[in-house]
Amino acid sequence: MEKNYLYFHDFFEKSEEHIHGIEKILVDLRTPYQHLQLVQSPIFGKMLIIDGDIQSTSKDEYIYHESLVHPAMLLSEKPENVIILGGGEGATLREVLKHKSIVKALMIDIDKDAIQIAKKYLQEWHQGALESPKAKVLNLNARKFMETQVSTRSVDVIISDLTEPFEDGPSYKLFTKEFFEIINDRLKDRGVFALQASILRITTFKMHLSIRNTLKKIFPVVRSYYTYIPSFDTTWGFIIASKKYDPLNLSANQINSLISERIEGQLKFYDGDTHIQMLSLPKDIKLILSEDSEIITDQNPVFLPRK
Repeated sequence: MEKNYLYFHDFFEKSEEHIHGIEKILVDLRTPYQHLQLVQSPIFGKMLIIDGDIQSTSKDEYIYHESLVHPAMLLSEKPENVIILGGGEGATLREVLKHKSIVKALMIDIDKDAIQIAKKYLQEWHQGALESPKAKVLNLNARKFMETQVSTRSVDVIISDLTEPFEDGPSYKLFTKEFFEIINDRLKDRGVFALQASILRITTFKMHLSIRNTLKKIFPVVRSYYTYIPSFDTTWGFIIASKKYDPLNLSANQINSLISERIEGQLKFYDGDTHIQMLSLPKDIKLILSEDSEIITDQNPVFLPRK
């Protein structure tokens, strides 16, 4: 069978790579902060790649974004003020705005060029969310913004949808104990923090474990969860860190009731059963997550190797 494809090599480890055939390159741009590529995959549709790392695809982005957003949003009693860190595609913002209680959603993404690419090419992702009257998009340094422009105990939910902490990348200072302390200070007394937290599988887990153990130094409730993302070809880890509420205490029926009461529009992936499944980690993963690890600090950051 003839295959007229280019090939993208997604490197996981030195001895492991996953290969994607691509039909054409739609965008290839080096911004001041990162290398951004948008390609057309015959399997996954449009595929966004940043610094050699698949971010999301038009076929399955909803799995990642619903998993990141809704467990935290539904754990909050009445999320009115939400801050998103990163999230350049606009899909995280799209999911946040499905919640009827939202008054203001701020999205802080340093890369203006990436936002312009999203507006032009990623309509399937943002679906107009970037232009919502309830939303404001600021092209600022997220750490400086949180340090200087957000008041103590003023935010209901903070969602971190940042790129991986590659050395010399724009995100690594947003995974440290010092930054998580700022997050904790800016959240209300019943606030919730959710973040993408790297690959979580039995062969690749050290970054997730370090993020988790760093958060446990600050927040009383820290829960890891994960789900399989087809275009990533791996289970992907997320973490909820809460000042009071525990997502493990919500039943499937409670989640379904909250979705019905509080969300406008349809969800394609997340429901009560999915909530329980994502948080029900298997024995081997729970054993991994019980291990000690480095605590990530400004002076001793933990990096992922460049792809």
